Amino acid sequence: MTVNIFGPFWPYLRPYRRKIALGLALIALAQVVATAIPYALKIAVDTLKEGFEARHQIPAFEQVILRDILLYAGIILGLALVQMGLQMAMRWYLNALSRYVEYDIRRDFFEHLLRLSLNYFHRTPTGDLISRATNDVNAVRMFLGFGIRMLFDALLALALGMAVMCAIDWQLALYALVPMPLLALLMNRVAAGIHVGFRDVQEQFSRISARVQENLSGIRVVKAYVQREGEMAIFDRLNREYLEKSRKLIHIESIIRPLAFMVSGASLVVILWLGGERVLNGQLSLGDFVAFNAYLAKLIFPMILLGWMIDRYQRGMASMTRINEILSVQPEIADSDTVRPVSDIRGEISFQNMSFAYNGTPVLHNINLHIPSGSTLAVVGRVGSGKTTLGRLIPRLIQTDAGEVLIDGVPVADIPLQTLRAGIGYVPQETFLFSDTLRENIALGRPEASEADVNWAAEAARLSNDLQDFPLGLDTVVGERGVTLSGGQKQRTALARAVIRRPEILILDDAMASVDTHTEEEILERLRGVMAERTTILISHRISTVQGADQIVVLDEGHIVEQGTHAELVALEGIYAEMHRRQQLTQELDEI
Repeated sequence: MTVNIFGPFWPYLRPYRRKIALGLALIALAQVVATAIPYALKIAVDTLKEGFEARHQIPAFEQVILRDILLYAGIILGLALVQMGLQMAMRWYLNALSRYVEYDIRRDFFEHLLRLSLNYFHRTPTGDLISRATNDVNAVRMFLGFGIRMLFDALLALALGMAVMCAIDWQLALYALVPMPLLALLMNRVAAGIHVGFRDVQEQFSRISARVQENLSGIRVVKAYVQREGEMAIFDRLNREYLEKSRKLIHIESIIRPLAFMVSGASLVVILWLGGERVLNGQLSLGDFVAFNAYLAKLIFPMILLGWMIDRYQRGMASMTRINEILSVQPEIADSDTVRPVSDIRGEISFQNMSFAYNGTPVLHNINLHIPSGSTLAVVGRVGSGKTTLGRLIPRLIQTDAGEVLIDGVPVADIPLQTLRAGIGYVPQETFLFSDTLRENIALGRPEASEADVNWAAEAARLSNDLQDFPLGLDTVVGERGVTLSGGQKQRTALARAVIRRPEILILDDAMASVDTHTEEEILERLRGVMAERTTILISHRISTVQGADQIVVLDEGHIVEQGTHAELVALEGIYAEMHRRQQLTQELDEI
């Protein structure tokens, strides 16, 4: 039974076997002491009864009785104090255990999320993941913190109490246990309802979390489109559904304690009726009858604990199932069985007959391209032509469908992900900054970076001039997603974050889209020394960004339609030349 109950949690309990064993040993000792208290009461009652019956034959009767009362009171008090000490130690060990397990589950959950591929996060609401990492982990901790202790405490209390009751009068004990099978049957039905009800509550909580997270992330859109009332109506509906599901769960849970009291009350009626008759008939001593009732009263609380434990167990099981649903997801991109012992990369990149599709929709078709180490390749094209996809394939943020991407002649799938991504500096289109200081955001990929390294990276990204306007310079906290910075400052911070790693391959995906052309020229000028030492991929819609590249490819509907230097492509009078003329005209109009 125990193995089945704790099976789903055992991988996290196994490292703490010794703590569990010590805690259970303390439970056993505490219950042995607790079981001895009613028996000491039995002896005291019988002794005092015999004394009262022979009081005329005992010299100094009152002093003898007082001595006996104090003796047995001292024994019972001493046993109670020992029990209290054992229970305190047991609680310390087993409650601390639940915190260790909570830490391990939360760590594994977060670590697993970081290993999952981008596609998984595209189809899974962030709020749902947050709910599982917080609410569900807490439910598991609540069960493990109290469940183990309560289960063994209650089972031992029931077993020892029933054993002593059977030793006193086994027939009376059997009568007292008659209602127990009914309790077990009813509890089993209630437990099934709790499991389903709590799972529904947690899933609804995930929906609420997802909606709140989306609204907070898109608060500017909600305000700009005057959607406060509409979003409040949606939230109110979700919140009301959560309330209704919670009420249903409460109705099911409210049955547990009354059931336990009903069964214990029925047992108490049986003992008072049959036990009292046996005392009157001389078949049971008064001390045995008092002890029997004490043991029965002592068994009421364990029965309530078992009911409470069933509730917490079903909650913990429902939550552990939800957590395991995430932990069981296998990363789409991981180190393959054929991974080679590559320790670093030099930067030569080749695309060989490479094609890629998003959910069955072709994006890139039969791409063949060679980028020598240390050279600069520029990728231009219309919106939706596949430029960003091409850049994401190099660090294996997405996986090729056909053909291969090779670095230094080795397929990227055969290079350890840690080695591959450590050698690549990637600045995506959508800039993301953490709610931390500028210094921490820049040094994200290189925490050991010195002050000089951070300043060099900020200078290379032309962020150093802006630092003078920040109240604390590099120690300025940028706020949620860098809300206190302009779009250009965010992009330059992300650019500094990439170059500080001094990667062998630098991929800039429209990394200067939010800066003006003058600032762009300054950034490119300062980056020339950085780019000269490594392979650089410039993805941009601006011709001014890419015209100095060693080679330029033009993508159109997923195909390479033009390739050459800036001068060659302008002379070709194709897509690139048209883009060049249009942008020159726009720049001239802006200068008027």
